[in-house]
Amino acid sequence: MAVAINRDLEPLTPHRPVLLLSVLNGAIVVTGQILPHLHFPLLLDSVQVSRYGSEVAGGVLQWRLHPRESVRGTVVLLLDDILDEGVTLKALQEYCLREGAAAVHTAVMVRKQRSRSVDVRVDYVALDVPDRFVFGYGLDARGLGRNAPGIFALPEDV
Repeated sequence: MAVAINRDLEPLTPHRPVLLLSVLNGAIVVTGQILPHLHFPLLLDSVQVSRYGSEVAGGVLQWRLHPRESVRGTVVLLLDDILDEGVTLKALQEYCLREGAAAVHTAVMVRKQRSRSVDVRVDYVALDVPDRFVFGYGLDARGLGRNAPGIFALPEDV
């Protein structure tokens, strides 16, 4: 994923760094892993929105943290843990554009192979997984499991 991001975004940074917005809490692990592999100037900031809380089904989008850095006029790279239904990523894209971002690129660690409830564009994907509830490597299940050393699926009857 980093190779593709470097190829596409490095040419855009001669005058201004990319603003990487890590979507907390889930993207914290993938953010830490990918940062050393991005070879262009960037500012790191975060947003925190959630539809899951301690549940395994998505609910209403809750904004908990807006970026400290202004997105106005910047090229933004949104880095999220998972693309499930697409609601969160679509809301973040719209937020950045509404706030005046010059461009918004999206990257997700995991993309579920399923139909989406919204039309959302994803530019970079590290891993496609079946439509199961997954946890580990930053993803949680009912608030737990983020520190699991890989990506695992809950049993289907949970």
